[in-house]
Amino acid sequence: MIRQGAWADERGFTLVEVMITIIVMGIVFAIASSTWFGVVESRRVDSGTNHLVSDLRLAHTRATNRLEQWQVVLVANSSAYTIGPTAEPRDLDDNPGDKVVVDTGGTITFEPDGSVTLPGGASSATFIVSSPDGAPAHDIQIDGTISRIQIDP
Repeated sequence: MIRQGAWADERGFTLVEVMITIIVMGIVFAIASSTWFGVVESRRVDSGTNHLVSDLRLAHTRATNRLEQWQVVLVANSSAYTIGPTAEPRDLDDNPGDKVVVDTGGTITFEPDGSVTLPGGASSATFIVSSPDGAPAHDIQIDGTISRIQIDP
């Protein structure tokens, strides 16, 4: 049996307190989610950059080991490119749509003697991998004279 005065000294939250708590939580979640999406976008660009650099180094290694010419053909403002003597299609981003793009197109040719021919016959080239809006971005530098491939953050 319940006594009538047992709940008299109990207090709960008022509607105003509950609403203020929900509003504050909403603001915190909004800030956290915008930060989270920025981190995800940054990681996507990092992954795409590392993927392209890995394929460039693979093409260089395969050209010298197999004594055959290997090419990496980049498509400007796209995540699609091809690699190898058979032009195997690759993509910077595994997600549908171009979430990560390379700014400049062109053919990079790795010769069996270890040399590199860059677009336009240049001795060095820089390719920028970024999200479609341009930020975040990483530079991939290729020095054709010594066949060095490096990432500049």
